Amino acid sequence: MSNFDILRDDVKDLWDKYIRHEFVIKMKEGTLPLDSFKYYMIQDTKYVNIMLKSLLNASSKAPLNKITNILNAIFNTRDKGLEIEKEILEKLNIDDAAIENTGYNLVNYAYTRHLYYNSTIGWDYFLASWAPCMIGYSFVGKFVKGSPNEIYDLWASFYGSKDYENRVETIIDALDDIKLNDGIKNVFRNSVNFEIMFWEAALRKDPTIFK
Repeated sequence: MSNFDILRDDVKDLWDKYIRHEFVIKMKEGTLPLDSFKYYMIQDTKYVNIMLKSLLNASSKAPLNKITNILNAIFNTRDKGLEIEKEILEKLNIDDAAIENTGYNLVNYAYTRHLYYNSTIGWDYFLASWAPCMIGYSFVGKFVKGSPNEIYDLWASFYGSKDYENRVETIIDALDDIKLNDGIKNVFRNSVNFEIMFWEAALRKDPTIFK
């Protein structure tokens, strides 16, 4: 059993709620209101910016072979991901100014600070905080693929792809090299909770007040 399996099984009910959240199911069905998805895309873009900074900060503390594999898997497929993101943002009429002029909601603000904080503690803790997002989106993407909504199907075409699965495999491999303890498990659990709250904030379209 991999460390990921152990971590996921430790929070099984939360994990299932995350990857089969109402937001995700509505994407699959094509019934999610576009304004909720537009809200999500803006917040997700802001999240990714801090997430990448946190990854680069933690990378100096990581085993060289593991971080090399992860960074190669991410940056070798980043163009494809950016191409799809650009197409979605254009379809939703979201430009750079809209993203820059929108603040973080409370969940996103807390989640990104959680990631960055753990990147300062060490590679193991950052990896545990980051894994739920990266691995979970592979599950979500494969589930949402085939949505009758063109935009949601396009979004899922990347997260449900083999290229994205390659990213996930390098992260699961890196997780197997860390020693699990209660602190690591708590960090993983907190990130799964943040992922659930991220969906919920998008459904509610929470106020965005944190610049």
